[in-house]
Amino acid sequence: MSLDRYKEISKLNSSFKKKKISTFIPEPKDKDYRNGYIKRYFIQKANDNSSPIYEIKRTSFSSFDNNSFYIAVSLLWRIVGDKGEVKKSNQASVKIAGEVIPKLYLYLPNLLQFHKK
Repeated sequence: MSLDRYKEISKLNSSFKKKKISTFIPEPKDKDYRNGYIKRYFIQKANDNSSPIYEIKRTSFSSFDNNSFYIAVSLLWRIVGDKGEVKKSNQASVKIAGEVIPKLYLYLPNLLQFHKK
């Protein structure tokens, strides 16, 4: 293969190019606290369950959800109520989402994150 051919191919717009991942930390608003929960979005490389897990914005989620190089999952995260009930609810959400991203529980050790009574 010639160097010229390589340069030509490498300039092509390809879906195989690495996607830029912008991580995101949610900041619940008053509206979210009135609702009692937020929706959170996570991705991980599909071929490596030891690769980092990233939390991303909802607006980025669909581009990863439809990409075979990543696995993507969303979950409802409870942020209001009795501490015991909130922990139990969030633990259940993590367990369900863990069917898609098995080590998600390691990314979300604080089940009371964003909690308000």
